[in-house]
Amino acid sequence: MRVAQLLLVLMAAVFGGTWVAAPWATDEIPPLTVAFIRFAIAAILLFGWCRARAISIAATRADLPVILGVALTSIAGYNVLFLYGVTLAPATHGAVLVPGLIPGATLLIARLALGERASRRRIGGVLLSVAGLALVVGPSLQGESGAVALGDLMFAASAFLWSIYTLVGRVATQRFHVAAITFLGAAAGALVLLPLALLQPGGFGDPMAASPRAIGSVVYLATAGTVLAFVFFYEGVRRLGAARASAYTVLIPLFGLSLTVTLLGEPLSPISLVGAAIVLGGLWLTQRPDVPASDGRLGPITEREPPGEGGVRRG
Repeated sequence: MRVAQLLLVLMAAVFGGTWVAAPWATDEIPPLTVAFIRFAIAAILLFGWCRARAISIAATRADLPVILGVALTSIAGYNVLFLYGVTLAPATHGAVLVPGLIPGATLLIARLALGERASRRRIGGVLLSVAGLALVVGPSLQGESGAVALGDLMFAASAFLWSIYTLVGRVATQRFHVAAITFLGAAAGALVLLPLALLQPGGFGDPMAASPRAIGSVVYLATAGTVLAFVFFYEGVRRLGAARASAYTVLIPLFGLSLTVTLLGEPLSPISLVGAAIVLGGLWLTQRPDVPASDGRLGPITEREPPGEGGVRRG
């Protein structure tokens, strides 16, 4: 159990680190180029993971809508908004806004699309998170340029895209092993991102001319922020079960906020700090299982992605 707990804490830490790596990378490399390279590398590494574990990645034409659904939401769409967002707004905003909004967005979309009802505790947790988000983002928007508001809007939109992905993922993981659909989504997403990167203003750029910090940040996003995070979470799920493992995603904004303040030097007002603590409390309420946790044996539910930048590509 201790190994599983350590892996899940590491998962949250490396996810949190993406909120530092993304600004460092996009400072010198165009955002769409960063996104393409990230998932091209990740797809290669995930392919190796699937081969090593003898996991089938075979897909048919009938599977293409699901694969594209994963690629367009959690890969291309989410990352375009995420990477452009950090060029406009403080990464501290994104590190709290995205995981803070995902549970509420997921409950809303599930209610509208599937008619699912949420417990009062989960609804209360969502409302608490939203109140905390207002404290984190609200004061810093006063007197700021429209760019910050636009960046925060991109973060919010990325959270809704990720929420849509969680519903698409329910269908995807009924057809594929979670590692297989993660690989297929990354590969398809990279193919979608390549022409976008070539056509972006200024073109693809010359990534190899960037500083070691920027190049290292792209490598971090691909390896630690995507592949290792997936492996850590998947192993945690295998050992503890999905309900208990998913509870550790509450730590992601905590790590993200701590790292952005420490490494990027972004200011955090006392009221924003209080707001972040409220968001964490709301997330804790939404992530608590409604039923007793499993005994750690791998069951059907453990084949799903973690909720929220979530999943293995959060941030």
